Amino acid sequence: MNYDIYRFGKIDSTNSYLLRLGEKGFPEGTVAVADEQTSGRGRFGRKWQAEPLSSLLFSILLRPTFLNRDEVFILTFSAAVAVADAVESVAGVKSELKWPNDILFRGRKLCGILLESNFEGDKLNHVVLGVGLNVNQTLFPDEISASAVSLSMIAGRSFDREEVLSSILFSFNDIYESLKAKDFYSIMKRWRDRSSMFGKRIKFNVAGKEFEGTLDEVGDDGAVSILTSSGVLKFTAGEITISEIYRPGTGGMK
Repeated sequence: MNYDIYRFGKIDSTNSYLLRLGEKGFPEGTVAVADEQTSGRGRFGRKWQAEPLSSLLFSILLRPTFLNRDEVFILTFSAAVAVADAVESVAGVKSELKWPNDILFRGRKLCGILLESNFEGDKLNHVVLGVGLNVNQTLFPDEISASAVSLSMIAGRSFDREEVLSSILFSFNDIYESLKAKDFYSIMKRWRDRSSMFGKRIKFNVAGKEFEGTLDEVGDDGAVSILTSSGVLKFTAGEITISEIYRPGTGGMK
């Protein structure tokens, strides 16, 4: 994939920008990077808050026509693996992957991923993959200060955001080639190898209903299986809260 990178000091949202470019026919590999977003967002319409000039905020326009509608999920997992690999390579930080789109360090959020797709019926036109990685922040808003962390806070030094971006794009490019071969197993195995969620007591919310149990597995189809008192429940969408208190040792500096 050849990347064509557009850089912005301030923009509403890199995802929104590329969704517009996608409708105009811009090619796969178009990337938007911003120092600041005024309307950044995460899953479920939540606002993504980031101090200007501190986060790595970017999106990639993709046209994965080789994927069916029910296979698009794999892009989120692929991006998570790419970010985790890059963070370990550049910063020496071994992160944890949380289903389906978060990257954590010792239970605190380091990065979020947002996938937005454009379909005509069952035909996939384009996909925008957005990444918000906390790089050099030292302060977060009060409401997330206890649950968020940055590379700088973990490693005790600042990082070149361009170097981190280059490493992520390089890693994602390799994974994307595996996707073209429909090698979902190897990608999901890499994701599972980086996840510390298995065997933990969790609460799972989907469509306003809450379930509680133990996370059993995440399959090659991206679905999560939860062991509950009434049996095994399988979900492809929803939100997980880890109930178990974090135990040191499941992630950290190399």
